[in-house]
Amino acid sequence: MNMNLENIPENTVIYLRRTGPYGGDNRDLMERLKAWTTRNDLLETGTILGIARDDPAQAPPERCRYDVCLTLQGHFPEPEAGMSLGLLPGGRYACFQGPHTPEGVQALWQDSFAALPELGFCPDPARPVMERYRPELLAQGLCELCIPV
Repeated sequence: MNMNLENIPENTVIYLRRTGPYGGDNRDLMERLKAWTTRNDLLETGTILGIARDDPAQAPPERCRYDVCLTLQGHFPEPEAGMSLGLLPGGRYACFQGPHTPEGVQALWQDSFAALPELGFCPDPARPVMERYRPELLAQGLCELCIPV
């Protein structure tokens, strides 16, 4: 499994949030954010993040929150209805790469957490786990799961 340790800086993000069971509706939210970034010529300069805010083993499905975010430096264009600004904390993350497919992302969630103890790390529950979709990796059919450690 491909893993890199990375110090990710604090980031201002613009985001959309959905509350409900994780699944296909999260993908629809992601498509809405990507359409907005395309209309504003931001897709090549920003990084898209997917953040599952709640552990489905601990929270009822109808209360699980999922954010899709865009990191940007400098000025943000006018957000559309339902978009908010937020601040993501920085720090050290274990970043795992995998295929950018529904099955690949699911495998990243399962395999990465299982690999952490073997690598001598444990997750930091005070910071969010992030699916990271950088343009240069997407061009190779890859994405990342970044777990705070």
